[in-house]
Amino acid sequence: MNSPKMTLINKGIALKLLKRVDVLSESQSLALDIGGSLAKIIYFQPDGARRTTEKTDGIPKLCIDYLDPKREGSSLSVRVPELNGTLHFFCFETRNIEDCIKFISEHYRQNGKEKRRVRATGGGSYKYDKLFSEVGVELIKLDEMRCTVAGLTFLLTHFDHEVFSFLYPDGTLPPPGLPESAPALAECRRFVDARPDPFPYLLVHIGSGVSIVKVTGHGKFERVSGSTIGGGTFWGLCRLLTNCKTFDEIIELTKEGNNERVDMLVGDIYGGDYSKIGLGAGVIASSFGKVTMRKEPPPTFSNLRKAWRRVVCGTFWLWCDFMLNIPILGHFLRRLGLDKHLRSRIANIHFGKIFRAEDVALSLLRMISYNIGQIGYLNAKRYDLPKIYFGGNFIRDHPYTIASISYAVHFWSNGQTQALFLLHDGYLGALGAFLGGESTISENSYSEL
Repeated sequence: MNSPKMTLINKGIALKLLKRVDVLSESQSLALDIGGSLAKIIYFQPDGARRTTEKTDGIPKLCIDYLDPKREGSSLSVRVPELNGTLHFFCFETRNIEDCIKFISEHYRQNGKEKRRVRATGGGSYKYDKLFSEVGVELIKLDEMRCTVAGLTFLLTHFDHEVFSFLYPDGTLPPPGLPESAPALAECRRFVDARPDPFPYLLVHIGSGVSIVKVTGHGKFERVSGSTIGGGTFWGLCRLLTNCKTFDEIIELTKEGNNERVDMLVGDIYGGDYSKIGLGAGVIASSFGKVTMRKEPPPTFSNLRKAWRRVVCGTFWLWCDFMLNIPILGHFLRRLGLDKHLRSRIANIHFGKIFRAEDVALSLLRMISYNIGQIGYLNAKRYDLPKIYFGGNFIRDHPYTIASISYAVHFWSNGQTQALFLLHDGYLGALGAFLGGESTISENSYSEL
């Protein structure tokens, strides 16, 4: 069940990783990171295990029929000859956790043992512990922060071509333009080599909220700050304002947006640059500031016709939304992609002619990203830490998110500090749980792999 839209794991890195992983006896196949918004799973499927016969690129697909890909079952499967099996990384929305539990109950088997034990981290490992126990699964709970730090430190110390900074092809880092004109992310990555001693560093982990962690050595870390304004804020506001149902729908919406129609820029206030304090005309002065400048249309016949047109179109799209909820017919319409097209249409009925759902989503993305970049830099300055790593499923390898965070750090630090990212940042906690919460592994622990 591979996702063509989002590569969450680099195959080469996954293969290297498996040569170093010590799979503990109580959890040979599975590790979970259950967050407030997304659940991440690492699953190892031995050859000969029950699976579908369909293959993708020679890799047997994971038998995960209960997790509908329409509900964010993003995955990547990696065939590993050294281990005689396949490793699967995937994530989905936490609100579908019952599907995950059903999947574990149906497909996860512990050889020769009645009780199934699974390593898990994240707040959901406590919240949903009772549900797991009802299907005979005992969660071996590992500290979330320890697992996240362990996963990141392991990547920093073992793998090249994993950590990168963001710069445009010409070596500059201007304010992000429109997504449609942005260069491909592959052209903007500047990879950083692994090093045996990456300490000290600051981790800004963006989940539903934001945790900021100072790391000074293996197993030595301290949560020094945080914020309630994180990925859950972005997702929640977008769901309220745009009618989108999934995170990926929102991200797709931002690709067609223009936040300048919603945000108040320096140029809107001063008519151009504010050169005395170094602010260009394109710098955002107030997120959603232009909404306050909106003038209500006067009651003319022309505006009445426009309002009537919106009523007619809105009624049509609402009927389409009704049909999406009809059994069988709704499933067929979703396969045609009507649901994705419908979300922005319904949202735009509410916004009217002046604002669009695409612009609102992009403005929200920039607002949240800039805020996170700024508090990350301020904490790095406070503790005199030279490196800031941004991780979490909010980033999702989305170029515009990465560009916005990078620009925020560059702007507030006057170019003295770089924002650093990872290829598979969303799985730090799950990786740490898979490693048992340790960031160092002895040669003896994987010499047989």
